[in-house]
Amino acid sequence: MRILLYTGKGGVGKTTLSASTALRASRLGYRTLVISTDPAHSLSDSFDMQLQAEPTPVAENLWAMEVNVLKDIQRYWGELQTSLSALLVTQGFQDVVADELAVMPGMEEVCSLLHLDEKAESGKYDLIILDCAPTGETIRLISMPDVIDWYLEHMFQVSIKGAGIFQPVIKTALSIPTHAISKSLETLFAGVARVQKRLLDPQQSSIRVVMTPEKMVLKEALRSFTYFSLFGYNVDAVMLNRVVENVEDSEFLKGLQKQQQGYIEQTQTSFAPMPILSLPLMATGEIVGLAHLETIGKLAFGDKDPTDIFFKGKIQEVVKEGDTYLLKRRFPAFEVNRFDLRKKGDELILTIGNVRRSIILPNTLALLEPIGADFKNGELQIRFK
Repeated sequence: MRILLYTGKGGVGKTTLSASTALRASRLGYRTLVISTDPAHSLSDSFDMQLQAEPTPVAENLWAMEVNVLKDIQRYWGELQTSLSALLVTQGFQDVVADELAVMPGMEEVCSLLHLDEKAESGKYDLIILDCAPTGETIRLISMPDVIDWYLEHMFQVSIKGAGIFQPVIKTALSIPTHAISKSLETLFAGVARVQKRLLDPQQSSIRVVMTPEKMVLKEALRSFTYFSLFGYNVDAVMLNRVVENVEDSEFLKGLQKQQQGYIEQTQTSFAPMPILSLPLMATGEIVGLAHLETIGKLAFGDKDPTDIFFKGKIQEVVKEGDTYLLKRRFPAFEVNRFDLRKKGDELILTIGNVRRSIILPNTLALLEPIGADFKNGELQIRFK
């Protein structure tokens, strides 16, 4: 089974491409489910039909659903929320405030992961596509299993089992053994651990970054790619959407095409050797309904199978060596003594001949300064201190 995550800056066409990929795959015979995890759902609009919080048939071999966060929090967290809320009330919080505080931060992302786990474990689907929320939320989504694991191992164990800060209050106010709460949490997040294992498997899961040829969008795409690489997730393609191709006699389109060209070149060089799948700016306006989505699917993939793994391997990684950090980035070979390296905020700008490449640094490196660079084994290696 394959899992595809479509992500990118808001408004670049993630939902359209998620829906069109799902339809294309279903036409090829794959039992396909597309799930919207974006709180501002628009998957229903793309398919031009009302979707529910459980899989709704859309076409042959195709189902779609929009996650209902409020219902899911009650479903997965309700029992613990009731207990924790009652505990907070005994400490002087008002009922409504206690209910809000009793919902663990990140439960929206947790619910999405648990949905994915359930659907993957069911064996009913060959392909599951996540139409993700904008980039920042997606990064929180994929990092949530690590955050949960750390809290369960450290904060929770220390505060309840070790120091016993809450134990007397819980036992007095609720008569609930702390080991029962611990067990409930472990059971709840077992599904999160399972789905993280799936997402980290490059044979099973891929992230596809959707973008348009614009400056701010390119920067955010590079930033998201940096963090996906940092967490070990495989990005197998960049979907470059709304590329101006047919300008005819339009001065406006000619100007837009000229403006896009520089960002298209930066995208190709900065993401190399990852494949870039381009889609033209459509004259039809809104892409709504199966007919339009089918057209987009064919334009995006041509004769390719959308479930294929288009790229696999680490392009970028960060390792710590003593008191320095080493950023490793795969690039086509070039003369290492003929490049310019500049750091601007969290952006590293490489100029190699007439080609400019950008790397967005994680926060850890953004606070440091590059002290040297070398090209070894097909990698540009930049040391920070």
